[in-house]
Amino acid sequence: MTSYADFSFTSLWARIGGSADQALKATGNAPRGVVVALPEEERAALAAQIAPHLDALEALRLQTLATVDSRARLFVPLAGGGAFVALLVGGQGVASAVIFGLLAAVVGWFIAMGNRSGKYQATVKSRFATVISAHLSGFDHVVEPETDLPRLRSWRLFPDLQSARTTDRIKGQRDGRSLSLSEMSIAYAPGRRSSTDHVLSVSAVEVASDAVDGAIVVLTPKDAPPRILASQDKAADLPAAFTGDAAFDAAYSLRSSDPDITRLLTADRRAAILALDKVAPAGRPYLVFLPGYLAVLFPTMFADLAFHVPPYWVRIDADALLAQFASDLALKNSLINAVLHLPDQAKSG
Repeated sequence: MTSYADFSFTSLWARIGGSADQALKATGNAPRGVVVALPEEERAALAAQIAPHLDALEALRLQTLATVDSRARLFVPLAGGGAFVALLVGGQGVASAVIFGLLAAVVGWFIAMGNRSGKYQATVKSRFATVISAHLSGFDHVVEPETDLPRLRSWRLFPDLQSARTTDRIKGQRDGRSLSLSEMSIAYAPGRRSSTDHVLSVSAVEVASDAVDGAIVVLTPKDAPPRILASQDKAADLPAAFTGDAAFDAAYSLRSSDPDITRLLTADRRAAILALDKVAPAGRPYLVFLPGYLAVLFPTMFADLAFHVPPYWVRIDADALLAQFASDLALKNSLINAVLHLPDQAKSG
């Protein structure tokens, strides 16, 4: 019989998590699997590059597993049992004491785990994503880079920007232009009537651009969250503008520092912007044209989660992870290429 010193709360949690994963898949909201297949010759080349890291990653996984279980054997019963006894002594019924004791035990589990699971996953991602991005696209891949909040504020999109987290960034050069794609979760001040309308998840493509000839142009989809649209309606720094193109003006709310908006948003450019819908994962993108620079923010949902590493209680399947990351990179690459195909000269068209 296994002694308590060998009991694994991680195994118990993994069974709960497995059931939750199955329920999520049943709703259709789970992250997508492999969409773009990895050619065999590329798989072999990537496997050879990642092989030197696998032993160290497995050692880190086992160390994380042992550390969390050791801490959980202390914190889970301490938190759960402490809450149960305190509630009974305080005169609460047994049923309430059991319910809150179980909730406290879950809290104890998260205390035991701390950020160890996240650190393990970030380490695995840094090894796999770095190899895959460099080999398949020639890009650098940075895991959890710093987020430049002043730059995000310069986009003039979000009401009272509060915080933003960047989980992944790929960056480099293509077609002679510097660019990056960042997976971001952006939080801004909620409206008075809704506390849920204040977070936007995006794949943000930023690229050097000569499109607006010194002007500032901000395009927001008409189906953007109401909080964003309402705040922009009140903004006085950039006047509202219209192109006279019925289809385009129906799709986008437009603000510009240059009144000659049709010179900047030519017919070709408007058509190309509307065509971004074909690759957009979850709705029309936001576009911000600044002097020498263009940012295109493609909204994403949980199903669009990229570069996800299984938790530390799941042994690494190197072939499966390489295939998944390569597929994720291919989908993000399609966003980059779509942005690069936008007409990039102010007087083009």
